[in-house]
Amino acid sequence: MIEIFYEVLNKTLIFASIITFISAILQGYSGFGGGLLMVPLLAILFNPIEGIAIAALAGLIGSAILMPGAITKINWKETGPVSIGMSLAIPIGIIFLTAADPTLIRNGMGLFILAAGILMLFGWVYTGPRNLFISYIAGTLAGMVTGSFGVPGGPFIVAYLISSKFKPETQRANIIFTIGIGMCFLVGGLVASGSYSEYTVLRSIILIPALIIGNILGKRLFNVAPLSWFNKVTNSLLIVLGIIILII
Repeated sequence: MIEIFYEVLNKTLIFASIITFISAILQGYSGFGGGLLMVPLLAILFNPIEGIAIAALAGLIGSAILMPGAITKINWKETGPVSIGMSLAIPIGIIFLTAADPTLIRNGMGLFILAAGILMLFGWVYTGPRNLFISYIAGTLAGMVTGSFGVPGGPFIVAYLISSKFKPETQRANIIFTIGIGMCFLVGGLVASGSYSEYTVLRSIILIPALIIGNILGKRLFNVAPLSWFNKVTNSLLIVLGIIILII
């Protein structure tokens, strides 16, 4: 075990810790989006499947950190159908993820992140009808993206949930809960497919401090400075990241 520990402690893991910290700030601030930054960068540092596996476990821990403060503000009628759609779609997507060519997965990440960054930068929100079926479809769409490419389908969920008439605190709580459910099923599906080696688990554990500190910092930032410029900078960063992933 000690030999494995020394094997994973290298410059790559230092870069991964920095990426995790910055991504955790974003997730703690907005309740989503951290995975959009973390997954592709970790996929570049390691390989697509291992990067997704590490980011998924980190995202699950991050959601657990944010959940206690959100649980009392959740609107269950809104999040229930979304969560069911995600939980059914993610395992189907994982079948594609674990069988597809890594280059195809990486390109899919780049395209989705680029589209998500543009969507969020221009503030697009869902304006159509709202009912149980539409909520289920939104969750299913997000779940397919999450399972197939390992990239959280947050933008689909966010575009749907922030178009509701609930207070921002409730919207954020709904986002945190649904993203957390998605991470549960993504991690579970990856475990079932044998994607977690002892090296992957150890790397994930080592990144936990950066994840916890970043989430706490982001949460405090949301409470004291909910500024629009933060989102604009983040969304612009996602656009640049999506282009870079498609080029390399």
